Amino acid sequence: MKIFIITMMGLLVTLSCGQKPNSVSGEKAAELKLKTYSFSAREGMAHVDISVEFPVDGDPQLVEAIREHIGQRVGLDIDKVKLSDGQGVVDFYGNNLMEEMKSLAADFEGDDYVTEVYHNWSFTKLCETDKFVTFLGEAAIYEGGIHGISFHTGTTFLKQDGTEITTEMLRNTDSAAFQKLIRDGLRKYFNPEDHELTDEELGEELIAVEDVNNIPLPH
Repeated sequence: MKIFIITMMGLLVTLSCGQKPNSVSGEKAAELKLKTYSFSAREGMAHVDISVEFPVDGDPQLVEAIREHIGQRVGLDIDKVKLSDGQGVVDFYGNNLMEEMKSLAADFEGDDYVTEVYHNWSFTKLCETDKFVTFLGEAAIYEGGIHGISFHTGTTFLKQDGTEITTEMLRNTDSAAFQKLIRDGLRKYFNPEDHELTDEELGEELIAVEDVNNIPLPH
């Protein structure tokens, strides 16, 4: 059984990214330009790696929305770093994480089992059409113990006004049609060749889902 956490926006993006873009207003939107900013540090057992595709130009509302999302994600103190300073934002987060990792590392000095603690994070563009842009946040964290953890989080913004799409905006999620969309997306994920999986086979791929006809949205 695979450990799988559904990211609903990622599921919808999978179905949407292959479509040919078409403009709603007929006007070409300002090009979203991104620049990659990185932070990497290692001190003893502590290690941090960060890479962020940061918006540097484009529609002001969209650029501001993405920057604010990144700022919230890293717990940015806007009194210390301007939100427009991509490298400053990344350095702020990286230095804070390094202090946390160094503190943790001190607890494991002389431990034969734990030889490294780390927190790695990346934020990269996953998909873009003329209507929306989706970013993927990926984290890998080990703070001691039996094993580390990792997770992926998709975040989608409307290009028209920078609105961030959230699961709270979805409607009729308990309907048969919506549940079919979820099942079809999961079958495509687990069996990309022909998408053929019985309900029983699909259920074996999921955790804490008793009925594949009633798959809950992620928290």
